[in-house]
Amino acid sequence: MFVSKSLRDPAVTDLGGRSPWDSQPQEFGYRVDEIEGRLPEGLRGELYRIGPGRFDVGAHPVAHVFDGDGMVSRLAIDEHGVHFRNRYVRTREYRRTSAGAPLGRGFGTQRAGGALANAFRPPANMSNTNVLVHDDRLYSLWEGGRPYRLDPRTLETHGAESFGGALKRMGAFSAHPKRDPVSGEIYNFGFDFFPRPMIRCYRLTGGRLKDIASVPIRQFSFVHDFALTERHLVFVIAPIVVNRPISAVLGLSSIDRAMSYEPRLGTTIVLVPRAGGAPITVETEALFHFHVTNAYETDTATAVELVTHDPGRGWSGWNGHLRRYRTDPGPAFGGQLTRLTIDRRSTRVTREVLHDNGCEFPQLDQRYATRPHRYSYVAAASAHGGDPDSITTIDHDTGRSHTYTTAPGDTVCEPLFAPSEGGTEGDGWLLTFEHQPATKRTRVQVLPADRPDRGPIATIRLRHHVPMTFHGAFVPARR
Repeated sequence: MFVSKSLRDPAVTDLGGRSPWDSQPQEFGYRVDEIEGRLPEGLRGELYRIGPGRFDVGAHPVAHVFDGDGMVSRLAIDEHGVHFRNRYVRTREYRRTSAGAPLGRGFGTQRAGGALANAFRPPANMSNTNVLVHDDRLYSLWEGGRPYRLDPRTLETHGAESFGGALKRMGAFSAHPKRDPVSGEIYNFGFDFFPRPMIRCYRLTGGRLKDIASVPIRQFSFVHDFALTERHLVFVIAPIVVNRPISAVLGLSSIDRAMSYEPRLGTTIVLVPRAGGAPITVETEALFHFHVTNAYETDTATAVELVTHDPGRGWSGWNGHLRRYRTDPGPAFGGQLTRLTIDRRSTRVTREVLHDNGCEFPQLDQRYATRPHRYSYVAAASAHGGDPDSITTIDHDTGRSHTYTTAPGDTVCEPLFAPSEGGTEGDGWLLTFEHQPATKRTRVQVLPADRPDRGPIATIRLRHHVPMTFHGAFVPARR
């Protein structure tokens, strides 16, 4: 059965799917009837993707790509085929604007009415950045607030989650939690601003959240991601800082425009023991980065792999592209996959470029998280300064890489690894949403993880477009 629910009135303007950043005003639920090729027998499970789904409220576009309402898509693959569903997260902001209220304050979007209308208002929780599946529960995540709990099958929103009151103050539960593949424990962090900037570290087991450490930092920095080893939480804190906090608090500036990149401050690396105890803090040269692939340890050293970027004109230059997301996406997919090795005795940090072709949104076979991994999977733009159009597998043992590139004008998103049952590392498939503006539709590509350059094994064609998603998760079916 095909179900389409329009969200057009009064809050959304549909721009017709001409760009990967165009709004999708409808919610769907249907069995997919267009599949090219043959789905692998071992590919069974649920693929979740999330990102901003609507970039226009009434006739007013949001000012920043981070400020669109969160929309979750679910692709269920079983022996009968594929079922697709998408739903908006019913956040407070979503419900408010859907009832006809004007845009609220976001990360880069200001409320109408000037400074007085924005003073002392934190940005609205758009719940649009990532998802977490844990103990048969689905959560949508955002940097600066509580997660929202959703039904993992219907995507119905149950409400904001505090984990029994464990998330206090602003309740920040960041957008990149890490799972220990052996214990199943989830680790994450959130920021506190008062009385001083602090990273609060959590462990989630079952439905119980526990504080494991609080780490003061010099000033409020933009920390989007972290890494997990068998012994530590690893934070690589770039000098992207809020340098005009009073202006942001008083509503004189949007939050994004109160930030800057300050390389003179250098980068701080903090290793927080999972079992408790004093953190190890290391200072190194400035890095401009957002996403981490993995981390692992030897007796004396910690390695963390991440994507580093040329800061160019610093945060202001990058943020300009994030504001011009429809027309000028900029160099966001032109980073270098890099390994930092921290000697925990001497605190010396060395750097090694692992892949110098531009890339972002690094992923791995999550069964190998917290220990050395052989393969990394990235999205990239074949032309510097554009939306991503390529998926690359990098073999760290051989140094070789293999790339799938879309037809001109099409775009892809972060590749997620789906493992083959009983296989070793890298045995499986890469799943990505591919947007086709010429047809105003999205298709889901199933690529061989070892050789994506050979092209899709299967192509799942949706009946509509899905705006560019940020992150997601693949959950294999229980055997």
